[in-house]
Amino acid sequence: MKKLFALLIAVAILLSLASCGNKATNGNNAQQEQKNAQETKKANAQDAAQELLEEAEEFDSFSTEAVEHYLDAYGIALADLEPEWNWVFANDKCAYADSPGSGHAVVKYNAAEGELTDEQIRDYFTAVFNATAAASDDGYNIIGYEFAGEGEDALAEVSLDDALDSWIPGWGFRSNGKFMVVYVDSGYNNDKESELDRIFYYDSVKFDIGVGLQKSFNDTLSDMEDYLEENEDEIKDAIDDYLG
Repeated sequence: MKKLFALLIAVAILLSLASCGNKATNGNNAQQEQKNAQETKKANAQDAAQELLEEAEEFDSFSTEAVEHYLDAYGIALADLEPEWNWVFANDKCAYADSPGSGHAVVKYNAAEGELTDEQIRDYFTAVFNATAAASDDGYNIIGYEFAGEGEDALAEVSLDDALDSWIPGWGFRSNGKFMVVYVDSGYNNDKESELDRIFYYDSVKFDIGVGLQKSFNDTLSDMEDYLEENEDEIKDAIDDYLG
């Protein structure tokens, strides 16, 4: 698990530095200057990756402490995202978070007893929606690149109704200039029959808050393909260093 996390961090950091040190230099020392820039970029990427890895290991990733650490980086208190009804964690995998720099935080809350009403589920999503809006740079939530349809402005303000009216409910918000993405979901229990005239017996809710796309899908894929092609050796060296 640690090796996989290190691999993801290495690639993420290198991708985040894609805009640095790629311009050609002029003069007799152009090649040497370009080589020096690449070495500096590689060293910085490795240092940043190691720092994030050590930071993540301060907590057990499957813990509320890890989630609190993640959310604090974006000005959100975990207490503001807890349901008002009585809840329990079904198991020790119900709360998880990794590095605030590139990862996500996810928590699933199960009703302590009985099934959740539509109003309870809606109220919970409203609380998460309001919490991310309050913590955002803009003071409101946005559509986000993950959810923007053809012709839509991903940076436009979004309502909760529109955010939930999707096959995958969610929205975006900006924090410290970074685009974040939020997914919310309600879970059902196949072993129980609803007593509320519904097809499913819903007894849990979940949020997943993480670093989102910083550009459209097409632009992101294009940038990744170009960068990976141009920096294949540096990426391979960085990954080899972490994997031993």
